[in-house]
Amino acid sequence: MNERFKHIIKGFKVISLIGGCAALITYHIRQTCRSLDKIVNLSVLDAEKKYTPEYIYIDDTKFDLKMVQARESRQSVGLARIWKSLRDSLASRLLWLCRHGNQEQRDLALQHLASFRNNKKWECLKLAQTLDMNTAVLLARTSGADLRYFLPPPIHVRRAALTSELMSFKLRDLIVGVQKISPHSCIKYFLSKYFANLQEQAMEADNVPAKPDVISERELCMLCLDALYHHVILFHSNNYVDDKSSSTLVNMELLPRLAELFLRYRNDVDMDLCILKILTVISMHTVLLKDFFQNGLIGELCRLIKSDDVRLSSSAAVCLANLSGEHCFRPGLYLLHPLYRTRTKQLCDTLLIHGLRGGVFVTWRQRDPKCEGPLVITDVKSRIKCGKPCVEDDIGESYIDPELKQVLEDLSEMDEESLLSNMEVVLQDIPIEAKRDHSLNSLTAAKKRIALIRENEDNCTYTHCWPKDWLPKDCNNLRILGVNYWSSLSEWLEGCPLQSADIATRAVELTPVLIDAQVGQRNVPIIWLAHSMGGLIVKQLLIDAANSQDKLKKICEQTKAVLFYSTPHRGSSLASLPRAADAVLWPSHDVKQLKENSPILLNIQNQFLTVADKYDFETISFAESMPTLVTAFKVPMHFVGANSADLGRGVFYQLPLDHLTICKPASRQSILYTTVIDVIQRITHKKCDLHYPDIFLDKLYNLFSLNMFFKATGVIDSIDENQYRERFRWFERIILDTYTGSCSD
Repeated sequence: MNERFKHIIKGFKVISLIGGCAALITYHIRQTCRSLDKIVNLSVLDAEKKYTPEYIYIDDTKFDLKMVQARESRQSVGLARIWKSLRDSLASRLLWLCRHGNQEQRDLALQHLASFRNNKKWECLKLAQTLDMNTAVLLARTSGADLRYFLPPPIHVRRAALTSELMSFKLRDLIVGVQKISPHSCIKYFLSKYFANLQEQAMEADNVPAKPDVISERELCMLCLDALYHHVILFHSNNYVDDKSSSTLVNMELLPRLAELFLRYRNDVDMDLCILKILTVISMHTVLLKDFFQNGLIGELCRLIKSDDVRLSSSAAVCLANLSGEHCFRPGLYLLHPLYRTRTKQLCDTLLIHGLRGGVFVTWRQRDPKCEGPLVITDVKSRIKCGKPCVEDDIGESYIDPELKQVLEDLSEMDEESLLSNMEVVLQDIPIEAKRDHSLNSLTAAKKRIALIRENEDNCTYTHCWPKDWLPKDCNNLRILGVNYWSSLSEWLEGCPLQSADIATRAVELTPVLIDAQVGQRNVPIIWLAHSMGGLIVKQLLIDAANSQDKLKKICEQTKAVLFYSTPHRGSSLASLPRAADAVLWPSHDVKQLKENSPILLNIQNQFLTVADKYDFETISFAESMPTLVTAFKVPMHFVGANSADLGRGVFYQLPLDHLTICKPASRQSILYTTVIDVIQRITHKKCDLHYPDIFLDKLYNLFSLNMFFKATGVIDSIDENQYRERFRWFERIILDTYTGSCSD
């Protein structure tokens, strides 16, 4: 008995010892966990988790709309409910047409979607979540589209844009990544200049090294974007698989970084322009449309295409046109007009080619008569006038009867025309010499009055690209394209060795760019506007086209006119400097090939005259007569002489302008502009008058739609609830046919 108790007591002792130890260990573990919770914030670990999707993409566009319709059908009949249901049903039908309709139905559906007005925010968000990527990019290219129809960048991109993390180092990592794939000396120089020894500093410290203090974060980001653009444009390829630079950048999340930059620097024109230059190259690959759409870049491009800045709007139009797959604009080609999709057929292609150190948005701007001082050819800038039109003070006239006001305006117009019939009107840019000009430039009294009115309007406004802003006002159905290429005046200036080329090479490089843009491939006439060395490139391209047997020959066959603005057909004396001056200025290869009476230029001249006579080109030449003031020292230099600027064929005008202003008309009454209009009229055989919106048709369309709405509403109110659904579908078909022109059948 005692032995049994001894074993029991011994067992209790062992159990008590083990239990006490376990309780002690548990107590200490709990205390340790509580202490750690007080010291360490475990919520920081949530940052490593992936963010949940903010939007739900619905493949069936009628899913949510059917639920709303079924829920509201149980309510009482009312005008507000009917209109709301019809509006949702119409949007659903239009989206279905955008996806599954033919070309005509899709165009009509997109126009009506873009014409919806007074939409509430939740309606736009519902439509944005329903849009697919193909419909979204087409809607972004449609005039009048609401920006709320497009989803913003993802939530993690928007959260990253609110942080203080340096974007320059993220861009630096992208530059290093593409540099490893395709090394280039310019990129190596850039990294050594702005990010020298930063890698060693980052290895020594745990945090990110400080950025260089010589420039701001914004400027450094812009320099990084320029470096990325320089690398991408040098090594880009038409095939996405072969384009190693673009594919590497996309895999390294370039597009989310660009979307983040859009949000960080909102409404920053310079930053937007740097981003768009990269997007114009990457958008050539239509396989990246899904990446553009998921990162919210379609909405950003739709915002920029509405910009008043021609650089932003034309670049955004190129990106959207490439992503839609309807066009292919290679880097260096800008779509100036039309920016949006149009169903009308273009009657003429107008191409702009600039000269040395020029550009689409520099060479072809309006001349500013108030500009003082010399123009620096290395950094040409204009003094911008007020962009708003002059508005006369009509206080008091608003109280006049409209019919009486119209009578007074007619009487005033008759008085002005009678006065101008006996007067000689002298417009701007009158030539001091004209050769081979057989036209009679006589103006009637009505044309004199219109000319003076237009000249006053042009003096009150300023345009950075007169072909884009003026030609569509006076001529219908034009397509205007601008060509940009890199050039240099002196070897002292920074430049890339891979971008230096002669005239023949530049013409060869420009050929596939024009062919991909369907220039000359659609039986559309071509008109060339070329300034300085750009005229030599056009001549060489047309010579190559005439000797070709493929698609390039169509460019020569469709060319109808070439306008040369101070083109050195026989070279320039400025390129033949004395040895001492040549050693100091160190002219570039682009300048050296423009030597006076150069055998290469004379050969191009003789071959082009033969081609022009064979294909009956209309040629017009403009020459300068005043020296150009160069640099702040106001050194007068005559770039192209009258003898060299004269092609020897076609009309020739010599104007009292210098080399930089010879292609910049002061107004639409300048001979530099009226000559272009006359050429277009003769080529298209169509009178190009000002086109105004047809207000009468718009009012008739609105009245018809309103009448149909009230008639159908009266029918619905007169029937019982059992026939409502059948009548409702009938009413849907009526409204859809009204908005789409009976294309849904």
